[in-house]
Amino acid sequence: MNFKAYFYWIVAVLEIISLTFEIDILHQICKPLLMIALLIYFWDKSDNRKDEKWVSFVTLALAFSWIGDIMLLFAFKHFMFFFAGISAFLGAHIVYIIAYKKATFKDKLNFKWSFFPFIVLAYLALMAYLILPYIDSVIQVPISLYAVVLALMIVIAWFRKNQTTDESFQLVVLGAALFTISDSVLAINRFSHTIPYAGVAVMTTYIIAQWLIVNGLLKHKKTTPNKTI
Repeated sequence: MNFKAYFYWIVAVLEIISLTFEIDILHQICKPLLMIALLIYFWDKSDNRKDEKWVSFVTLALAFSWIGDIMLLFAFKHFMFFFAGISAFLGAHIVYIIAYKKATFKDKLNFKWSFFPFIVLAYLALMAYLILPYIDSVIQVPISLYAVVLALMIVIAWFRKNQTTDESFQLVVLGAALFTISDSVLAINRFSHTIPYAGVAVMTTYIIAQWLIVNGLLKHKKTTPNKTI
């Protein structure tokens, strides 16, 4: 890892420490720094790949994530900050979906029969069961829309299989799965059931998820690797 990677992980560790020991000032400093640190790392690693369309979309996704992080910092003051944060992350997920498609060999996904979308659908149904009965009908629609887009993000990551390098596929799918878990813990803790150390769980999975997605996309190659016969 280079210095920029270390910087991201130093900020990440400090953020987890701030949540574990409830050091509010450290949390207010570190959380907004996370996506800035990851952007710096990503720009450095993708400097010679600016001609690849997915690079711009990843930058935009991280920018949306940064806005979301800042908005959620103030969620305790008013629900609208929470809604603004979720809206920003909705934008991040949509842009990531586009980035996943662009980061394939021929700008094409591999839509073949798979049980994976049904697993995601079952998970979506479980989350709906755990969360929707506890929230006002007014916000059930936007929350459901967010959940559908989040599910679509991980499904699209899955259908990059055989359309990118194996390492890129694996890292992005794992990152998308962790992002889904992070958002699920956040939603359950806020709307239905209190989860001990929810903040630590949310941020730990989020930090690792963003790192895996970014590095997974960086592992993508423009052309199909040569296969030996």
